[in-house]
Amino acid sequence: MDQHGPVVILLQIVVPLAVIILLTYKYIDYCTKSTHFVCPACRSRFKLSKKDFAFALKTGVINQRIVTCPVCGYKGSMPIVKD
Repeated sequence: MDQHGPVVILLQIVVPLAVIILLTYKYIDYCTKSTHFVCPACRSRFKLSKKDFAFALKTGVINQRIVTCPVCGYKGSMPIVKD
């Protein structure tokens, strides 16, 4: 009977999952610090929080998300603008 089976399975699942979560967090942190959005309705510029950026829906167009403007409340697709 092999006693190391559960440990090997744990390492094969938990370690890659932890690495993926860490890399995703770092990517979202980088994007929120170096990008902003411009509202097409009121032309205000704003940044999203990490949580809001992580859950912003993609539109299928590169560098574009569906977000809500905090100033006027417009919800629609907005391009990501580099700082």
